[in-house]
Amino acid sequence: MALDPDRLILMGRVGRTHGVRGEMKVVPETDDPQRFADLDRLWVGASAEEARAVEVEGVRFQYPKGRTVVLLSLAGVESLEAAEGLRDERLFADPDDLPTLEEGEAYLHDLIGFEVVGVDEAGEPGDVLGTVRDFYEGAQLLIAIDRVGGGEVLLPDVDEFVVRLDLDARRFYVRPPEGLFDE
Repeated sequence: MALDPDRLILMGRVGRTHGVRGEMKVVPETDDPQRFADLDRLWVGASAEEARAVEVEGVRFQYPKGRTVVLLSLAGVESLEAAEGLRDERLFADPDDLPTLEEGEAYLHDLIGFEVVGVDEAGEPGDVLGTVRDFYEGAQLLIAIDRVGGGEVLLPDVDEFVVRLDLDARRFYVRPPEGLFDE
């Protein structure tokens, strides 16, 4: 089944094998690894352009040291050797296969390209500070922002800094730490 590779969303990367029956550990690249359990198929390949559709047969989770590891079984991958052959491959999802969101919710990939607008203490909008380029998951979610004047800043996605999100206007309203957007 052919699919426009630009539509695919990176969900994770295949890591080590788990057991001898083809199960593999996945390093999630999504803000919610539980989404793997909602998918009937994934696209597997070194890149989105090379990815092929594969049926998901099983999903389990482990939680070592506060992290989430996805244990994944795919159709046709039934041995240690077959799973090892997929090591370091990327796992993608078709957006149409993802669960429907509630009103006011959005997937992170949909927020890329949003304008980032500063607000004053009263919450009134000010200058456009940049554009959302990406998100990074760590101890907390970080928003990678391309600054208007050039360069990149990382803003923690916490209530103290992110005041509100306007999905219709495609804008983040933020009150960043002093000096973060300075030259």
